[in-house]
Amino acid sequence: MNQKFIPTLNSINLFSALLLTASLIYPFPMQRWLIAFFFTSYVIEFFAEKKWQSIQINKTRIFYLIVASFILLGFIYYPFEKTHIYFGWLIQKRFALFGFACVGFFGVNNKYKLSYFLNTFIISSIVSIFYILFIRVGLMEFISNPQRFEIFNTDRNNYVNMHRVFNLNLNISLIGIWYILSKSWRQVVLWKKWLYFAASIVIFFTLLISEGRSGFIAGLFLLLIIVFNEIRKKKKIIGIILSIIVVLTTLVVAINHQGMSEKSFEAENRLFLWKSAFSVIKESPIIGQGISDAQVHFDEARKIYQTEEYRLFFINCKVLDSHNQFLQTIMEFGLFGLLILIFIYIFPPIIADKGRKLFSVMLMFLCILQSMFDPFINGPFASIFGLLLVLILTVKDDINLKTSKTRINK
Repeated sequence: MNQKFIPTLNSINLFSALLLTASLIYPFPMQRWLIAFFFTSYVIEFFAEKKWQSIQINKTRIFYLIVASFILLGFIYYPFEKTHIYFGWLIQKRFALFGFACVGFFGVNNKYKLSYFLNTFIISSIVSIFYILFIRVGLMEFISNPQRFEIFNTDRNNYVNMHRVFNLNLNISLIGIWYILSKSWRQVVLWKKWLYFAASIVIFFTLLISEGRSGFIAGLFLLLIIVFNEIRKKKKIIGIILSIIVVLTTLVVAINHQGMSEKSFEAENRLFLWKSAFSVIKESPIIGQGISDAQVHFDEARKIYQTEEYRLFFINCKVLDSHNQFLQTIMEFGLFGLLILIFIYIFPPIIADKGRKLFSVMLMFLCILQSMFDPFINGPFASIFGLLLVLILTVKDDINLKTSKTRINK
């Protein structure tokens, strides 16, 4: 291919990646065409630039190979499974993560910059919040109605997304705001600083009124980490004191949060799903049962634990999982698979650039926390997780000027 077209291909691929990033806060079906657009443009770019010619094996590429291998475990187990009813459905929901592992392994083009993606997360979060508040609910209705929070959350579910994906994107945006301001404070003009501060307040307030516990708790912990880290740089004693104050305030707010009520815990539908998963794990805890057989056994087990109310509630779900990535992995691949999963979660901060250590720790903390309540390598979470890995390890950091380089070349 004529080299003069390479920059155009690079721009198209970057544009598709940013579009996909902006869509991650919305329901998964909306992303399918964007996922196809992104990976198609990447494959074209891959052959045009002959990316395979510059491959040098290093820690980062070995990590991406392990991520890809984890997804491919389903194919290894396939010949030994008794049934393949769910195999096609489950494996295709994981292809996005496999694709991002390949992208990380072969690298991205030089037009990719970390600030583009972090700002895209921030903008998409604010746009979604304002869409709900001003278009769907109405500002005056929100102010005057005593059920304002319930109305906001209902419209969020109906017109944007469920709280799990929505809140995860909000927390990623909070991390993005902190990283941009902390690493380039002197370079950011005053009006942008005020915009970032205003955005962080809007995002954090939205997390506070959300009915989702995991997103709310994650937001509070992120605030604690940010406050402690920023003050510790200047005054360690003051940092410790203020961190204690933040912790105590966090506990008070958490106790009074609607998702922390006794009634909310009693209505938690994940409890019977987790009990069902444990009963399946007992059958084969070491090697697991494969993705399809595990699902069949799980469906049988949950009939024992679920109530009629939950049966009717989930009756339209084509496949109901354990709502816990760790339990799901043990059911499918046993303790061996769990060790690989834990490695995938803890290794990125270890090999990340020094300037991105805390950034990567905070992002992986979000992933680990969310994995306790959702199958994080499936569906919408697969794309989010795959993109975060690429942002941590591969995309050029144009914010932290001291470590501004493409990680994949290390």
